[in-house]
Amino acid sequence: MADTTAEGVDNNPITVDDTVSELDSTFSEAGSDTTSLTSSVLKYRFEHGRRYHGYRDGRYLLPNDEKEQDRMDILSFLFTLALDGELFLAPIEKHPQRILDLGCGTGQWAIDIGDMFPSAQVIGNDLSPIQPSMVPPNVQFEVDDIESDWAFRTPFDFIHGRYLASAVRDWPRLFQQTYQNLKPGGYCEFLDFDFTYRSDDGSIKETHDLYINSAEFIRAANILGQEPCPGPKFRKWAEETGFVNIKEHTFKIPNGPWPKDSKLKELGAWNRIQSLEGFEAWTMGMFTRVLGWSPEEVQVHLARARQDIRNPDIHAYVLLYVVYAQKPKEKGKANDE
Repeated sequence: MADTTAEGVDNNPITVDDTVSELDSTFSEAGSDTTSLTSSVLKYRFEHGRRYHGYRDGRYLLPNDEKEQDRMDILSFLFTLALDGELFLAPIEKHPQRILDLGCGTGQWAIDIGDMFPSAQVIGNDLSPIQPSMVPPNVQFEVDDIESDWAFRTPFDFIHGRYLASAVRDWPRLFQQTYQNLKPGGYCEFLDFDFTYRSDDGSIKETHDLYINSAEFIRAANILGQEPCPGPKFRKWAEETGFVNIKEHTFKIPNGPWPKDSKLKELGAWNRIQSLEGFEAWTMGMFTRVLGWSPEEVQVHLARARQDIRNPDIHAYVLLYVVYAQKPKEKGKANDE
């Protein structure tokens, strides 16, 4: 039977730092078949002043321009901070030979993991060719749709995916392809959110535009059939696929530097920065295309949501899930845990 115990779950309320003001001086708001890089891949689509990927147009719902890439790099730092400086939590072998990063975005994780394991071949794939050209010699990037049939000939020791919320239509199939492309005894790890806003003291209300922003984005992604909150479902999908040694870790990610705890305060500060940078990115296209809002309605809503996230009296947070799981070893060999 698979071990599905949860670790790292903190059910205690977050203590509020009563000294935090709206303008906190410590935390200021600074600013498959692989497809070759043909003209069709580089033919981007522009909408409301933002740039979107061209290959398999519409599969990914957010922009891919430089402003969004900067936000993704902030998120990359936030994830590492949440994991206490670690790039992953799975107990993979000391010298992995092949690592795959699904939906690699700007490629930051793949580059960091390539530096950590110089003997490993690291492959990152994404719909957008936005990764840097100067990378470690053991790292390569491919333009690909992770929901297409995979065509890798050699299995992987470790398959990783993070922040794929609203980017995947068929998660059970993605887990199946992950399982099929792992070596026996290999691990997968997924990191993602439940974007529903919560507060331990009831300070976030359904009438707040901050709450409305998340709820309406979730509704729009569900209309499109692209799961907006995959984090809480990872363990179930891993169990159904046949993985063993499944471990789940859950983290509270505040929206602002209002917690008293120093780590949560820093997480909240960075999360507020990336949220302020990203509100328009995940709202404008989805709300106008799917929900029928006008651009003017979106801008009024965003102004109010930004006020909410700067309000030190609103103690909202989202949940971040990290789930890793192992493919069973061959018969006659014990699993690691």
